[in-house]
Amino acid sequence: MNRILLCVVVGVAFLCTAATGKDTPTAGEKVDSAQVYLEQGRALFQADKLEEALQAFEHAIALNPNFGDAWRAKGATLWRMDRQDESLAATGRAIELQPDDYKAWLNKGRALMRKGQTEEALKTFEKASELQPENEDALMGRFTMLRALNRADDMLKVLNRLIELKPTDPQRWLRKALESAEIGKPDTALAAFDKLGEMLPDSAYVWIGKGQCLSALNRQDEAFRALEQATAMDPSSLDAWNIKGAIQLKLERYDDAISSFNRAAGLDSAAYGPVYNRACAYALKGDKTRAMADLNTAIRMNGEIRSAALRDEDLKSLWNDPEFKKLTQ
Repeated sequence: MNRILLCVVVGVAFLCTAATGKDTPTAGEKVDSAQVYLEQGRALFQADKLEEALQAFEHAIALNPNFGDAWRAKGATLWRMDRQDESLAATGRAIELQPDDYKAWLNKGRALMRKGQTEEALKTFEKASELQPENEDALMGRFTMLRALNRADDMLKVLNRLIELKPTDPQRWLRKALESAEIGKPDTALAAFDKLGEMLPDSAYVWIGKGQCLSALNRQDEAFRALEQATAMDPSSLDAWNIKGAIQLKLERYDDAISSFNRAAGLDSAAYGPVYNRACAYALKGDKTRAMADLNTAIRMNGEIRSAALRDEDLKSLWNDPEFKKLTQ
């Protein structure tokens, strides 16, 4: 199944108050000039005029060296300009001035993440979460770093917290389902797909996911019924037919599997997966000629299949065959 990759992007933690619309104060009006430059810089930042925004923030800092918001804004701008060391320096100064500014901690985490300092970035996002427990940028930052560090259980705890904040968001349940399957927790993934199915009852994709989880749990009959539902809902889904065939292989229904792989292959002539899987079905059935023909075609479509074939137990009956050895060498 082609996974949906949900891109995790921690937003710029930058309080973008609208510009005042005034460059200079009116007569008799008492104005904080540093604040005026800050607002001008924010407007320029939003307009993607980063050099000018940086100059405005530096003017604000020159007028008030202890202006924490201006230091944070400068750090965020430098991050956007990919000047990470300078960004960290500016953001560090913002944190010195305002230790409880969770937005500054977020910006520091983003700069550390960009530099590849995963452990330090995680600690920084955790500090932002401590200061603002319901902030989703901080939670997403933690999720991303925990994922990079292969800390699966902690990652799932963060996903659960994100779901608690928005329990009716199907994207969060989908993320939990996919990540759980990825780390080898098919039971957790299945529960997430079940919840997702309540929200999206007409989604063939949900039934495909449920089928894969059930198959991983060695509940093949239930997995097959899930894929029957998926192919009925979306007969044009290559994934549904391909995975259905794979489950039929496990049920030793080789002719049915070959029919499913034929349907999948017919949906996309460039898809090598169904062709390779059909070779496995023929090998398990004992039809060496057709197995070798499909394997040869699949390898021509994607040469990396050679190494997979050498390890695939479904092709074990061919491993000692001279033709197979020549094809996979």
